[in-house]
Amino acid sequence: MGLPSNVLQRLRAWLEYPLSSAPAISGNGHWLYFISNRGGIPQAWGCPITGGAPSCLYSARENVGQIEASPEGSAAVISVDRGGDEHWQLFVRDGSGAEGEAPLRALTHDPSHIHRPGAWRDGRRFVFSANVRDERFFDVFEVAAANGGAPLLLRQEDALITILAARGERVLLTRSNTNLDSDLILLESGREQLLTPHTEELTVWSADLVGPDVLAGANPDREFAALMRYRPGAAPEALREFGADVELVKGEPAGNRAALSVNRGGWSELHVIDLRTNEDRVLSTPGPGLVSSIAWIPGGDGFAFGFDSPTSGQEIWRCDLRSGSTTPITKSPAPMPGPVVEPSLHSTRAEDGLEIPYWEYAPDSGTPRGTLVVVHGGPEAQSRPSFAAGMFAFLVGEGWRVVDPNVRGSTGYGRTYVHLDDVRRRMDSVRDLRDLVRGLSSEGKARLGEVGVFGGSYGGFMVLSAITTYPELFGAGVEWFGIANFVTFLERTASWRRKLRECEYGSLEHDRELLEAISPIHHVDRIVTPLLVAHGENDPRVAVGEAEQIVEALRKRGVPVEFLRYANEGHGFTRIENLVDSFGRTAAFFARHLPRPRPEG
Repeated sequence: MGLPSNVLQRLRAWLEYPLSSAPAISGNGHWLYFISNRGGIPQAWGCPITGGAPSCLYSARENVGQIEASPEGSAAVISVDRGGDEHWQLFVRDGSGAEGEAPLRALTHDPSHIHRPGAWRDGRRFVFSANVRDERFFDVFEVAAANGGAPLLLRQEDALITILAARGERVLLTRSNTNLDSDLILLESGREQLLTPHTEELTVWSADLVGPDVLAGANPDREFAALMRYRPGAAPEALREFGADVELVKGEPAGNRAALSVNRGGWSELHVIDLRTNEDRVLSTPGPGLVSSIAWIPGGDGFAFGFDSPTSGQEIWRCDLRSGSTTPITKSPAPMPGPVVEPSLHSTRAEDGLEIPYWEYAPDSGTPRGTLVVVHGGPEAQSRPSFAAGMFAFLVGEGWRVVDPNVRGSTGYGRTYVHLDDVRRRMDSVRDLRDLVRGLSSEGKARLGEVGVFGGSYGGFMVLSAITTYPELFGAGVEWFGIANFVTFLERTASWRRKLRECEYGSLEHDRELLEAISPIHHVDRIVTPLLVAHGENDPRVAVGEAEQIVEALRKRGVPVEFLRYANEGHGFTRIENLVDSFGRTAAFFARHLPRPRPEG
């Protein structure tokens, strides 16, 4: 049973609302590339840097993941996968303009392996990483983007390597030891240097080549990521500390300044640091929201940035450093489908005294029909106030209160907080959901046993674990592409990911007994909560077998369960027809299983 047709129309309007992100600016400074869902799936679009009607540059019905613009002319490299399988292939587009005027040329020809886009070294050479030698590891290659040809191997190592930046003969790499521990490596004219020797964990959120230096948002021996400077042969230097994480660092082409985004309690602050004077200039954003990416305009007079606002959507903005003003480059051609509510920040106290922050989205007036707790994935991630495809706005418009918590283990609150759920502390984060619901109940914001819980990926595990560990608290659960069995999850996840995930969850070799003990599949006898499960068949991160296990077990026990399976999706749903179906069935499921408020008295 789905939503009434008029409600489904409102949902579709929210999900189809045009969003623009990931700006990349052509080397001649005339053209803006970006990714947009106009047309029903993330695609490559472009428009003049001064704004104007955008053109679709790639309209095949597959996901575009990234666009990297050449530092010369107007060419760009675009990454595309098939059906959400994350086997990215690289294509080059030789010019700006509308679709068909400059067709794409394939740079890679092996859809059975992953080709992760890196950066242009100059107007001719592009570097990328790929796992063609061994699916577990990523080597570094260079390809002549202008005329194609076989890629040239630059570096080989049994590790997960990501290319962060390139400039001429210098290439900046990161080697992931865990999801939260990295090494920065500089390749220069065939030689390489480790910039970040360390024994304690070092998280690098972002890094760039800026002049002769490497600037990074990193947290050596500190709670939060500072603006760090790394020079070959010199000791690392902290240029600025903010008491919050420096999450984005992007240097201007001339190397004199760097633009930063700082995560201040979930909202983004925008800074420009003059590296000659160390002046910190704080810039205004279009309002409260998230700066998701930064791209300097050649000449250094300003930059474009992706901005995600919970009240106005996702657009590309231009910052003029001479005047300090910000103006939109992209603008949605559609009106906002309905009123939006800016979230408010609250916290609840866990059993052990830890403060658990959460964002609340609630109707402006009237009594909410019920409360939905939405749990983020990761777990090394953070719920932050964003447009989120308009889903929260839709749910609030339908009368729901939406609570979006950051349980222990979330990022954004320092090094200590993010490790409070590691391995044998896993169930402490699930207990946070119990304490959150009890806190909401004591404040009159929820009724025990009538709360909905919703999450995807790791958040899907949290949903399953919550309804097995505390079944008396929840009236309905929805899990998308979640983990039901940690053992089979680790056995089947993409081979390049397994080592990284074992650092967080525990390893099959040393922690199998624990992994079995905390897996929801082994506690299905406690589930009485109606459940909806959704999963993509091509998911390389959490295999669809996780959904099949939990659905089969519940059906055998006669527990109400619905299963949505999408043949052309991976880890997350991107196609408009699947988004409407999955979100529509989710909203209808909660409406069907969660009662409306009882009359007063």
